[in-house]
Amino acid sequence: MSTDIQANKTMPAFNNDQFTNLLNKFNESGPYYTSYPSISGWVEAFDHHDYEKALKDFFAGEGKDTPIHLYVHIPFCAKLCWYCICNISISNDRARIQEFVNYLLREIDMLRNFFEKNSIKPNIREIHLGGGTPSHLYTDQFAQLTERLSTLVDLNSLDEFAMEIDPRTTNKENLKFYADHGVKRISFGVQDFDANVQLAINRVQPVEMIEALLPPNIRSIFDGLNFDLLFGLPLQTRKTFRNTLETVKRLSPDRVTLLKYAHVPDVRKHMKAIHDADLPPPDDLPLMFTEAVQTFLEHGYEWVGFDHFAKPTDDLGMAVKNRTVGRNFNGFTTGTTSHLIGIGPTSTGAFGNYYSQNFFEFHDYFKAIDEGRFPTFRGYRMKKDDVIRRDIMFRLLCDQRVNFEDIDVKYAINYKEYFEYELAELRHQFIQNGVLDFSGTTMGITTLGRCFIRHVCRVFDTFNRAANYKIPRPVLKSNRSLM
Repeated sequence: MSTDIQANKTMPAFNNDQFTNLLNKFNESGPYYTSYPSISGWVEAFDHHDYEKALKDFFAGEGKDTPIHLYVHIPFCAKLCWYCICNISISNDRARIQEFVNYLLREIDMLRNFFEKNSIKPNIREIHLGGGTPSHLYTDQFAQLTERLSTLVDLNSLDEFAMEIDPRTTNKENLKFYADHGVKRISFGVQDFDANVQLAINRVQPVEMIEALLPPNIRSIFDGLNFDLLFGLPLQTRKTFRNTLETVKRLSPDRVTLLKYAHVPDVRKHMKAIHDADLPPPDDLPLMFTEAVQTFLEHGYEWVGFDHFAKPTDDLGMAVKNRTVGRNFNGFTTGTTSHLIGIGPTSTGAFGNYYSQNFFEFHDYFKAIDEGRFPTFRGYRMKKDDVIRRDIMFRLLCDQRVNFEDIDVKYAINYKEYFEYELAELRHQFIQNGVLDFSGTTMGITTLGRCFIRHVCRVFDTFNRAANYKIPRPVLKSNRSLM
């Protein structure tokens, strides 16, 4: 099988007995490797002081002029979606939301003051407003946020300024307002267009609602439109999901993210509202996925990594052709920025050899800011072995191949000796069944193997090799949580 997806636009069908073992593997839980190690491997002995030291170390070295991605977490939503695994707070209490905004602005001030005190001029090139639902802020609150962000960077000079939108709680005037305040890309959490599925996940947003928000004059004021889709939702079938895919094709977003629903009611209690009996048969999940991949490929989208799709004219689609795709906590990126600083409760950072995460709970988040501390409660400083393994994983995820000779030269190792265990595992698990192939010192992911890149990466993961991987629980220490 070819490792070049551009040379092979056809997905192999999961309808042959030889794929039975792969079908089971497809449904295994495991990290998505937006970082390595994953958050479950980080330590809580990483606080305000460690975070400041990490920033100083980074900006004194490789971070001096390197492009930076700024992520801002807005935790509030108007209504709870039963599939949601994000760290959110359901509230329409405007005083409570304004209190949060005030603290968020203070955290931005704290970061700016830190930069000024240490003569750091960060080269911020991208901003992403995530959540939760950033569009749940009132326009005056949104204006407060963008005004304060503009003290860090000229928003009009950014390569990308993206935000997530809930179509149920916005309108065309709001979208124009966001564009006037610098937003260049909007992302809609579509998930599924089937009316029964929407009822089953408590997110009713008919296609007519989304169409009404996106007439040509609105589309034209943004550089890009993203849709998020989920497969494996309650009452979803292969047929209904095909209908959703056809609707997505008609609406023609610039990018699509296609994720598998993770049903973990022991971690997210609200998921108990979704009945196990309503979930699709496990054997249907890889079929839904591969049919979706085939649909997007036939419609001209570029396949990015394993779960992103982009039009060839989109920056991400062009990054596929140029082999510059990157990876961070927001998924696959154009590769313009490879270092991320997080702001807001639960937000994560990944810069240089450091990872960090802010407090989950408002109480702890507010308390840290009141005391003049960055609200960091855990993080991780990568060792050389972690850096090597992350490099291999990210090259597989982003390029579908890794040249071990390059790894040897870059890190002064002998890959055959260093990864003796991993290479044996890869031969045993994947090479014999068409997931991987080798050409000299280059290991490539086949077209079929694109469905199993995460599983291949897991072989290199010394933290989560065990088969009993569990999605990490939020770290909560009181009853005043974000959930």
